[in-house]
Amino acid sequence: MLMKQSTKDKFIKFKDYLLDIIYPRHIKCIFCGEELDNRSLHDTCTSCLHSLPFITRACTKCGSALSENNTGVCANCKANNFDFDNAKSVFEYRDEVVVLVHKYKYSSMKYLAEAMAGFMCDILSTWDIEPDIITSVPLHKNREKDRRYNQSKLIAINIADKFKLPYVDLCEKIVDNPSQTTLDVMDRKSNVKDAYKALLDKKENIKNKTILVIDDIYTTGSTSSEIARILKNAKADKVYILTFAHGFGDNVR
Repeated sequence: MLMKQSTKDKFIKFKDYLLDIIYPRHIKCIFCGEELDNRSLHDTCTSCLHSLPFITRACTKCGSALSENNTGVCANCKANNFDFDNAKSVFEYRDEVVVLVHKYKYSSMKYLAEAMAGFMCDILSTWDIEPDIITSVPLHKNREKDRRYNQSKLIAINIADKFKLPYVDLCEKIVDNPSQTTLDVMDRKSNVKDAYKALLDKKENIKNKTILVIDDIYTTGSTSSEIARILKNAKADKVYILTFAHGFGDNVR
């Protein structure tokens, strides 16, 4: 059994090595593949930087993109009582952003975590919050075993390193439920209800703390709200959500 595990680990490392050769870091744009110059940002060329769907006008609660004639809270937040204190995202989840996230999650391109975290760090550096701890939305152990990594955790660790904050796994997913991507808005709420729990041995990392939860995509807010609910039930003071992309908004449906 030990020999089989060792062989598997060697294969995974070799595959990662090959991916690093095929997709070398800091040389080509992560969105279009063009070579980078000294004006690039987070491994993204200047051409893509000007065309990417950055969220510039956001819902003050969940961070979804609002049109020019809309301000304040979006319709989704007006219709729901979310348990997190505030959420922000870098991009609208459309166009090149969708392609990049899919590469990261489903094609083992773990190296993208560094650049994605860089964009999220830009948001965090201007956000008027002071988190004590950074954590991430957990995957069920079966899902993580299949994928071999938790995409949100890799991003979160990069962000924690950048801001010299502790990264701690604070919750676990205890129900191997269907992916949220296959469900409508109402089913997503029931799908994540009681699917997570706070880790009992991490209660001192939760009690009276301000916690920043990292995820790759915010869609309806159901997962973010459920994570915030269980952390607050474990006596967290504040819970904030930061994601790479937001799947709700005036331009995203």
